Amino acid sequence: MAIYSDNLVGLALFQFELLRNQTGLVHGISTRHAPRFPLFPHLESSETNEWEVSGGGKRPMLLNNPIRYATLIRQRRLEFLAALGLDAPTVILSLTAGQQRHTANVACIGPTAYGAELNWRRSLPDIDAVVTDLPNLPLMTIHADCPPLILFDPVQKVAATVHSGWRGTVGKIGLVAVETMMQKYGCLPANILAGIGPSIGPCCYQVGEPVLTQVCEAFGESAAYGTNPLLQNREGSWYFDLWAANCLLLLEAGLLPTHIENSQLCTFCHADLFFSYRAIGEAQRHANGYGLFGSIVALTQLPSQ
Repeated sequence: MAIYSDNLVGLALFQFELLRNQTGLVHGISTRHAPRFPLFPHLESSETNEWEVSGGGKRPMLLNNPIRYATLIRQRRLEFLAALGLDAPTVILSLTAGQQRHTANVACIGPTAYGAELNWRRSLPDIDAVVTDLPNLPLMTIHADCPPLILFDPVQKVAATVHSGWRGTVGKIGLVAVETMMQKYGCLPANILAGIGPSIGPCCYQVGEPVLTQVCEAFGESAAYGTNPLLQNREGSWYFDLWAANCLLLLEAGLLPTHIENSQLCTFCHADLFFSYRAIGEAQRHANGYGLFGSIVALTQLPSQ
């Protein structure tokens, strides 16, 4: 299991072996083991515009205290950025994310883009993947069972992070992200490296309609139900293999099989290590909310530059 704590702040992070030692790139996916408070709690605003903040499980609820919330979350995210070796107080101002709505929309982040920083309401509207060629501009997606995809072109120096739940997957957001890298930055698919991060696995991701129909429409009946099917029937229930589906999309985009790393870490099975929306159950979600884990990727300034 590719969990590392060998950083300046000792923060436990998942990192892809394929990307871990790439020059000019840092990346990481957070775990539940952030100190004292989750890095990315689920947020719901009330009618009075006060934040209810929950971290899942028995973690504290911060009701009607947005200042304390902001302080805690800022500290957690500073620690995450510092663990990646970045100048955290500086780059947090450029930390950029999308307002994830399970779309297949991808945003290219240039020098005029604003950073999401601490405020979810300032994130890029209806965006589930962010791409940049700028150093010291961290890109972030957040997850609670949906696969994070991290993409990196070491030739053109372009990086992306992608939120690919079932809707994004049938919308082929992984393919769209690679095509965006090709069209906007001149990337060649054969050069792109990709990681499919921890998410709910085919062992646990039970689905019904409309998922079954849309998977079949997006990938075809052969991929959905044939040899090594994306949809598997066990004891009368259907299960969707998000990992295999996203791998198919990356291969369709032209990536080499050896350039794709699949973590094969199920968040439901490893709910002690990663936040899982499904693992905690509806009753507990309603009472306590749930936590989210973050995926961050950033290009770094090369010494020669």
